[in-house]
Amino acid sequence: MTEPVLQAYQKRLWEMSSRLSGEVSTLQREARRPTGTETGGASDDQADPAAQAAEEGTALALLGTEGHILAEVNAALDRIGRGTFGRCEACGHAITRARLDAIPYARHCIACAARAEDGGHA
Repeated sequence: MTEPVLQAYQKRLWEMSSRLSGEVSTLQREARRPTGTETGGASDDQADPAAQAAEEGTALALLGTEGHILAEVNAALDRIGRGTFGRCEACGHAITRARLDAIPYARHCIACAARAEDGGHA
């Protein structure tokens, strides 16, 4: 991988990390906020407990997903620093540019990722 291409991925990953960090922080604040204190929301005695529970569940699910992607993005930035970015962690082959363009934090080539999804080990 050429240095300009690597720098482009690094820039994209930094931008993703920054955006995701903000989103994770917002979701963490939302999760810690007492129920019924949303801006313009109903008070505790007027709010629908089922709707509040559903909103909390959605926020927690999003927090988990966003947090996982943020960790993967930061791990990809670390791989750039170590000089291993763009190499499959399972087989050592190069990860295609098309895959990295779609998922710049990919750890595995398509073949190893497919094996892992099919129950194999990547």
